[in-house]
Amino acid sequence: MMKRPAGLRRHLALDEVGSTNVVALEAARSGDPGRLWITAARQTAGRGRRGRSWASERGNLYATLLLVDPASDEHVVDLPLVIALGVRNGLAKLPGLDPDVVRIKWPNDILFAGAKSVGILLESERGADGRRAVAVGCGINVTTVPDGTPYAVTSLRAAGYTGTLDAVFASVAEGVEAALDLWDAGRHFSEVRAEWLRHSVGRGEACRINLPDGTAVEGVFVDLDAGGRLVLDRGQGERRHFSAGDLFFLRNAPGA
Repeated sequence: MMKRPAGLRRHLALDEVGSTNVVALEAARSGDPGRLWITAARQTAGRGRRGRSWASERGNLYATLLLVDPASDEHVVDLPLVIALGVRNGLAKLPGLDPDVVRIKWPNDILFAGAKSVGILLESERGADGRRAVAVGCGINVTTVPDGTPYAVTSLRAAGYTGTLDAVFASVAEGVEAALDLWDAGRHFSEVRAEWLRHSVGRGEACRINLPDGTAVEGVFVDLDAGGRLVLDRGQGERRHFSAGDLFFLRNAPGA
């Protein structure tokens, strides 16, 4: 597949904003056609999944990619895995980092040797004109890490990276754009799934999934199904498929 020329990337670099995702969705409401990257040096209202706050001080990367009508309703649900693969591949190319330790934890956390370094948040809305806008937000611990997390965290600096913040953005953007091109609006999701699995962590391990409704299910993570859902083996022939939740490995309980 031919790569899109790098010169076509659109990038709006800001200093301080509430949230790059909010800026992206506002741009979509104003008619932006998408494939717009927005970065900020600092966020005052950064968010993680399920409404959690995301520490957003200077020195780290806060970036959002705005996509407009990226796929049909059937395939837009693929995006968390597609974006995670792209971010992982971009980070794995940075000098000073060992690509073998850069892994994906379902659905879209990026780990370095088991410690979280990236959070990804996708938010979507349909405008009055019928277009679907998707804000793909990504926070990367380049220099600092948050305090008081219930799981291990690290930064790119701690993992060996000595380059610039701009270089991190350029590599991550290239990786995400390549993953989107591979996915091709869902037509080649099977290829994305296969590559995601090659770079994943925890297959074959006992784990717990905390579900959005507050319940939890334990079992062994065995696969992703053809639709990208996590397959959990509960024993005695019972397998359950999950499209959302927080995954914790029992070897590290109560951490991730």
